[in-house]
Amino acid sequence: MGFLVRRVVDFSMPLDGAENRTRLGMLAGWVSAGLSLLLCLIKGGLGWLSGSVSLMADAMNNLTDVGSSLVISLGFLWARKPGDEEHPFGHGRIEAIITFVLAMALLLVGFGVAKSGVLRLLNPKPILAPVWLLLSLGVTIVVKLWMAVFATKLARFSGSHVLEVDAWNHIYDVASTLLVVVGLVGSKLGWIALDAWMAIVVALFILGTGIKYAREAIDILLGEKPDPKDVRAIYQIVSSVPEVWGVHEIMLHQYGDLKMVSFHIEVPASLSLMKAHGLAERAESLVEEQLGWRALAHVDPIDRSHPLFESLQLELKRFVKEHPKLLGFHDLRITGKKEPYHLSLDWVVGLGTPRTEYPKMYRETLDWVESSFAGKISTLEIGIEAVLEITPMERKTFCILPNSPAGVAH
Repeated sequence: MGFLVRRVVDFSMPLDGAENRTRLGMLAGWVSAGLSLLLCLIKGGLGWLSGSVSLMADAMNNLTDVGSSLVISLGFLWARKPGDEEHPFGHGRIEAIITFVLAMALLLVGFGVAKSGVLRLLNPKPILAPVWLLLSLGVTIVVKLWMAVFATKLARFSGSHVLEVDAWNHIYDVASTLLVVVGLVGSKLGWIALDAWMAIVVALFILGTGIKYAREAIDILLGEKPDPKDVRAIYQIVSSVPEVWGVHEIMLHQYGDLKMVSFHIEVPASLSLMKAHGLAERAESLVEEQLGWRALAHVDPIDRSHPLFESLQLELKRFVKEHPKLLGFHDLRITGKKEPYHLSLDWVVGLGTPRTEYPKMYRETLDWVESSFAGKISTLEIGIEAVLEITPMERKTFCILPNSPAGVAH
């Protein structure tokens, strides 16, 4: 195993970098394809000799592994292609497409195996299961265990979700073959129907795996919610920049190896355009240096010099504490040279808050402003941003009022 890795990896570069990630992925794909083809031929021959439908089903499962492993190798090669006019962010998300293709292949095989098992239940046949056949299956189990360990280590080295999927696929193949052995031994003891039942159980294994990885691939392609740890890290880095008063609307995007983040920073409105631009670039640079993400900052100027700003901010904090569905607020602006003033702000709510609740929030905010600031505010503009939920402890730790360290991912 170590010999193969040393032959393909360039140790002058990071193991989880784009170049070595591609090399490890292609290595895993070609090794898996070759061994899976060998196992398919062996199990197919043994299934034909013994008449075992579960063993033939297991051989078909290995044949699917051959195709999926070839797709893995080609996928890593395609993902390596740089961005072009049609795909400016590269081809990294092809890994998710590969995972989906593997899942579809598993589902097709699963249905085929289940059908074979049901037909054998309806028309049971005696099965030959000599000791040498069982020992041969034992050898195939050892080979599959090695393949699972190999894929797991390569997945850990490269950080590839596709290789992690492939490793679990090998583990399920081991379980499937063990069930075949159980069916053959049972048939040898006179339980003829056991082989058919084992084929159906193997099919359920395959179908379950296919559904699991299809859902994961779809989540990646549609845009799954971000890891809260990533959101916290970005929030802490950006908020550490002097004169950055707040950070919000953190949005994460991932295209295979390429990770991108965009966020809004609140800065004093009194800053010159050049100074505000410099703060944005400083925030972007820190994120790129510390996390390796490509970053884009949007500047929101905040004027705290207004005579009503401080008192209104304190009242808004109290209002949030009294309304559990509100996580915080940002972009607080008060404009106008004399009363009544114009007020605008964005409420922050959790992604789980239904949009049907928004009108109620608008009405409650309007009623509160009218009762607390009667005659001082004439117009009110409210936006609502739905973000990843955070716990009360996180809210306390990061002092998110008036800004929330939460985000969404695409």
